[in-house]
Amino acid sequence: MAAITDPHNALVSFQKALLSGTIKPKRCKVCRELYFLRDKPTSDTIRMTYAQVVGRQVKALAMYVEVAPYEGKRCFNVGYAVAVPYRKQGLAKALLTSSLEEFSGLLAKELAEPGFYVEAVVGVDNEPSKRVAGQFFTEPKETVDGVSGLPALHYIKLVE
Repeated sequence: MAAITDPHNALVSFQKALLSGTIKPKRCKVCRELYFLRDKPTSDTIRMTYAQVVGRQVKALAMYVEVAPYEGKRCFNVGYAVAVPYRKQGLAKALLTSSLEEFSGLLAKELAEPGFYVEAVVGVDNEPSKRVAGQFFTEPKETVDGVSGLPALHYIKLVE
């Protein structure tokens, strides 16, 4: 059986691409500690990635991808990860807060009406991500991960 998608794998790939010069993320305008990269991993998927980079080291990463609307509003799934040496320092919550501020500003120009949802799907056994999500989102609902078929928790938040 497949595993739930692990955003840490994306962080490692982003780090390698940054070091090789394959990607050139831009510094964010509001949250200057973040860098932004917009790409299309598939022909019908646009991904917005925010990374906290110090020197050439990626400390934390958050990726936003649009999913099906929720309650009539646009909805974006966010995956987040912190590099192993920087864990347990509050970076994940800080990254979610600052990346969402940047993302909201970017998205505001495109919204027909204010407000959108951000969701996270976290494996039931992923205690660190559950702790972060519990501080950032509403109470989760039990679900089954659409990719792996494994039990998961669905967190969601209305951003206005």
